[in-house]
Amino acid sequence: MTSDTAARPITGRKVLFGMVGFFGVVVAVNLTMATLAVGSFTGVVVDNGYVASQQFNRWIARGEAEAAIGWTAAAGAPGGVPEVVVTDALGHPLAGASVTLHLHHPLRADDARRVTLAEAAPGRYAAAAALPRGQWEATIAIAKDGRAVHVRDRLLVQPK
Repeated sequence: MTSDTAARPITGRKVLFGMVGFFGVVVAVNLTMATLAVGSFTGVVVDNGYVASQQFNRWIARGEAEAAIGWTAAAGAPGGVPEVVVTDALGHPLAGASVTLHLHHPLRADDARRVTLAEAAPGRYAAAAALPRGQWEATIAIAKDGRAVHVRDRLLVQPK
């Protein structure tokens, strides 16, 4: 008895296509996950998690006190040069402040930088030199009249 629906034998070609397809999917998924990880990793690391947890309440209190001041800051890097726009609680440019950027690269922890910005216009502060291409985590330190505010932002430096 023969049937038209009899199973076809497994050939070397079928095994080859199955293996290539399987490993192709594995490689594609790994490449996708690696690309997403490199592009989104924030790099937040502490030396000692226990010690950092003991300081948590102080960090919260400092953040609430700084938020009450009402200053805001937004960082950018037009042409690769770091720039920060600072406004007061009413949304007006904050002139005459001292502004410093503490930068670190998410994937290169040893590539940390401290950049002091100069006031280019009322409320707009700029660095003197460009940053290398890439994504940078920035802590913006703003000080004026004995008050200080720290704002975290992310800079994406594109090639010129």
